[in-house]
Amino acid sequence: MKADVSYNDFIGTAAADISDFLGSKFGDDLDSFGKYFKVDETRFRVIGISIYGTDSFSISLLCVDKKKSKDGHDHIVSMRYDIDDDKLNLNMLFKRLHIVLHERSDKKYPDLHYNEEVRFSDFHDVPNKDINEEE
Repeated sequence: MKADVSYNDFIGTAAADISDFLGSKFGDDLDSFGKYFKVDETRFRVIGISIYGTDSFSISLLCVDKKKSKDGHDHIVSMRYDIDDDKLNLNMLFKRLHIVLHERSDKKYPDLHYNEEVRFSDFHDVPNKDINEEE
């Protein structure tokens, strides 16, 4: 399963560390998310997580439905968790989340590593204004 949006202008990878809250309470694996969200573990096995959106985001647990799986073929469901008024924050689930995106047609740079890490302000004047303000 791969991330997918309307136009896929950018594609990439993601990596995450489970939060201390979740890890210490339920363990450092995907089963922890099932326990946190109180998934029926007799029927479903969590095999992944999907996070979609920006300001208002949704979380889906990617699960094998043991009841609908037959003859060695896993029936996989994307089980959306409605956040609504919950105060669920990504920092409750992850200690660190790293997303790297590239042009979808880029065949050169996605597998390379950078040589140096620098700060934007070392090379540019950074005004004290909101980035969303027009100039």
